[in-house]
Amino acid sequence: MSVSLRELVEETEFKLRVLHAADDSALERAVVWAHSSDLVDPTPWLEAGQLLLTDGMQFAVAEAPEDPEASGLDAAVDTSAAISRAPVSRSPILRSPVSATATVRFQALASEGFFDAYVARLRAADVAALGFATEVIHAEVPADLVTACTRHGLTLVEVTERTPFIGIIRYLADQRALEQRARLEWSLQAQRKLARAALRPGGLGAILVELERQLESWVALYDSTGLRVDAPTRIRVPESEAPEVERMVQSLLARGGRSGARLHGDSGDVTLQTVGQHGQLRGVLAVGGRAPLDLAGNDLVASAIGHASIALEQNRELDAARGHLRVGLLELLLAGEMEVARRTAETVWGELPAAPVRVVQARGGEPGQALLDRLERLAGSGGEPLFFAAREQELIAIVPAGGGATLVEALADAGFSAGASAPGDWAELPRLLAEARKAAERSTPSRPSVRFEDLATTGMLGALEAADGRVTARRVLQPLLEHGDQGRLLLDTLAAWTEGNCAWDPVAKSLGIHRHTLRSRVTTAEQLLGIDLQTFAGRAEVWSAMRLLDDA
Repeated sequence: MSVSLRELVEETEFKLRVLHAADDSALERAVVWAHSSDLVDPTPWLEAGQLLLTDGMQFAVAEAPEDPEASGLDAAVDTSAAISRAPVSRSPILRSPVSATATVRFQALASEGFFDAYVARLRAADVAALGFATEVIHAEVPADLVTACTRHGLTLVEVTERTPFIGIIRYLADQRALEQRARLEWSLQAQRKLARAALRPGGLGAILVELERQLESWVALYDSTGLRVDAPTRIRVPESEAPEVERMVQSLLARGGRSGARLHGDSGDVTLQTVGQHGQLRGVLAVGGRAPLDLAGNDLVASAIGHASIALEQNRELDAARGHLRVGLLELLLAGEMEVARRTAETVWGELPAAPVRVVQARGGEPGQALLDRLERLAGSGGEPLFFAAREQELIAIVPAGGGATLVEALADAGFSAGASAPGDWAELPRLLAEARKAAERSTPSRPSVRFEDLATTGMLGALEAADGRVTARRVLQPLLEHGDQGRLLLDTLAAWTEGNCAWDPVAKSLGIHRHTLRSRVTTAEQLLGIDLQTFAGRAEVWSAMRLLDDA
């Protein structure tokens, strides 16, 4: 409802006449406000898009009768002083106030350069147009002013018949008040529709659809992992904007607190706002359109975020219930109650992976909600079958024997490594879980995925590890492990000594100790372990045990 310059000119009450239009679209520009000023430089008090009104006082001076001893501007006196001294004629048009003793006339104050500089300043301030009143100070618009406006591309409008400036200003104020009232009514209606949408089945999707309809902009909701939530909206995120929007979404989620951001792209303006509480973000809402959201639009987005937060919290409660159900199903599967677990899984999620399967054990701490959300999306995507459960701070998943790549990728993105069992049948689930745990213990950030069968192909140590040799290794080294720092020192010494082919002098030198000190430490370890380290068999047993243990 903003008033365009054309609408203002066509308003017959104001008697406006366009003398120069900056371009073909100049008259379609919205006039944000009108301001009257006769200052030589009014730009400090102007804003972009305003209509500047002037009667041209700054372009004229009052001049006394000619004096033979004076000429040009030296004979000019201050305009306001001249007018105050001269009684104004009763003429309805103030062209030349009449003095009792002398005729006071107005003449152009400035040269062409003065007009040029004046218009250049207005153009730099992005003034929408200059309105010049005639029949007040000037009978007509100065030709030099028209020339300057043409040169600098400033729209020039003549205000004729002594139209009051206050009338134009009041008209714009009234139109602005009408616009604000209309936006307020729209906002109230839109928020009511948004509230009704939240009550519909699938409330979250209905909220996004209604928000898109009211704003006539694209709307996208991203979950706590940064992935877009499926919703039946019509307008797609512009391909040119999508990568930057997704990057900003990840940035906002990484901060962990409530925050927002704004992007300015080729397709328009994008507003992003987090959904959820500090430390418990549920996602990010993004809204994009050709123009930035105004106050009413931002209020509607805030209302949508409130409704979406409630919907997401309700979903979170359902997710927690589903999580408990997953743990219960895992317990049933481990107990061999396959039919009950299978029927329940098919009812809630779909079919379980077909045998042969692998069990995957994640390693890296307690899984966060973002990772669980991503796994839920993977499990429900209709792609590779996946069953998972998070119990007692561990994450266990079951995938087809030839699959698991997307699962491992999701775990790695969340900072987890994983171990996978050898292929097996559902009836072998307890054994497969034990294998997965052994493989997970050998996984590292640099080796994020380890399969159990790979352990047996890495030599005798791998075979021993696959056969649970770590338990035996810990039992062998237990006498040293129980001695705290002193035991740790002896283990480090034995590791260096065996790796150095049990040579006394070179190893003592590498450790920075005397060879007698090295002999003393080895003898002490030998006595505590009860193993003869002077024999190859004894040394091989200790070396293998240390290699099998992460602690050694």
